[in-house]
Amino acid sequence: MSLFYPERVRAVAGLNTPYKPANPDMDVMEMIKAHPVFDCQLYFQEPGVAEAELEKDLSRTFSTMIRSIWKEDQLPALLTTSVQERGGLLVGMPDDPPPSQILAGADLQYFIQRYKTSGFRRPLNWYRNMRANWQWNLSAKNKKILVPALMVTAGKDAVLHPKLSKGMEEWIPQLSRRHIEECGHWTQMERPAALNKILIEWLEDVHDKALLQRISKL
Repeated sequence: MSLFYPERVRAVAGLNTPYKPANPDMDVMEMIKAHPVFDCQLYFQEPGVAEAELEKDLSRTFSTMIRSIWKEDQLPALLTTSVQERGGLLVGMPDDPPPSQILAGADLQYFIQRYKTSGFRRPLNWYRNMRANWQWNLSAKNKKILVPALMVTAGKDAVLHPKLSKGMEEWIPQLSRRHIEECGHWTQMERPAALNKILIEWLEDVHDKALLQRISKL
């Protein structure tokens, strides 16, 4: 949105996932193959396969996948590497995992009821559309995001490690950074108070600077 329609965006913030412009010299699927940690995305490609696994027991799926890094919430590591070789994302995980500290009770039941209706096909189709998205991103006239932007990294995200965001300043001139060290992949669920504080303070700063710029032009 901020790349293609900057006139409609005052500021943009990202959690964990870094921004880099599409590389015209390397097909996006080949890039994914070169990073073993993204093997799950290759597993998602064949329609129906991942759906069958993830929809079989929705309580197990969500209770396994959406967990915090807290000691009392630990399970054997859910590996995103070698997923195709193992034959599934949840292979080797407990059949009846204990409740997640960040998704349980009424919240978990809400997820289950919604996915009973819609299933996983639509979310997984995002990964099946990656080449089309890559080609679309190549069409961007400007490869840079020019609006004020915030990147929040999480120190314990095993998939989207903070090091992946290195060099974002080259493509986002007005980039601000914040970091939550004791946080895993589900930042907004694991550390909501810390994240809200970061977002509010940054947005207030962006607003104050924008107001000052408008006043200075009068």
